[in-house]
Amino acid sequence: MNMSSEDLLNKILDASVGQVVTVLGDVLNCNIQLEVVEQNTVAANQFVRKVSITAGGLPVIKANVKFDSTVLPEFIMAELLKKKRGVGAILNVHDINVTRNIISLNRNSDEHTASREYEIIHNGIIWFTILEEIRLGNLGSDNNS
Repeated sequence: MNMSSEDLLNKILDASVGQVVTVLGDVLNCNIQLEVVEQNTVAANQFVRKVSITAGGLPVIKANVKFDSTVLPEFIMAELLKKKRGVGAILNVHDINVTRNIISLNRNSDEHTASREYEIIHNGIIWFTILEEIRLGNLGSDNNS
């Protein structure tokens, strides 16, 4: 499927929480991998998780996920500490309904990238703050650089 960078970016941005990997796999028809690169404690109860999503071996999304262990249920923290699944997959497995609040969305046409920052909110409480960089040039679109 030949899709413009703009169309592909919109599909990624419109994907529900936990469905970006599935959307990428459907659109790009290649091997999509999500890897938790590292996860560190940055202050008491404050964590930062670095995640990379690759398509056909190329990095397409890099994300930093911030969360506070004092607001998350113990079973969610247990899953996060295993470092095996993405945040969205963990939420989906446990049928947890969340909303996404977009803080910012920026596009850099020169570098063929887009970035967005958003919050994942459950019952009015911010569970996660995520900063993503989407590398459109690595998505096999017609605007590849």
